[in-house]
Amino acid sequence: MNIFSFTTHFGREEDCRIHFKEQRDKIGVVCKCGHKEHFWIKSIWSYECKKCRKRISLKSGTIMQNSNLSFLIWYKTMFLMS
Repeated sequence: MNIFSFTTHFGREEDCRIHFKEQRDKIGVVCKCGHKEHFWIKSIWSYECKKCRKRISLKSGTIMQNSNLSFLIWYKTMFLMS
């Protein structure tokens, strides 16, 4: 993939978030209570555990967890580093 095709696929923040969510859904999300079933709350881009109702952000449990950077910045950085 070159920079032009990257920008076409991941040119907006929402494109990056959607792609990241799709990849995260393939792996699965596990709550701290151990439950693996969640609701998706699109308005706040978070999962909610069906058992304990704890909310888990999309970045939670990843290298981006405590970062204030956008998904777009993370994606561009990962692309340029690879």
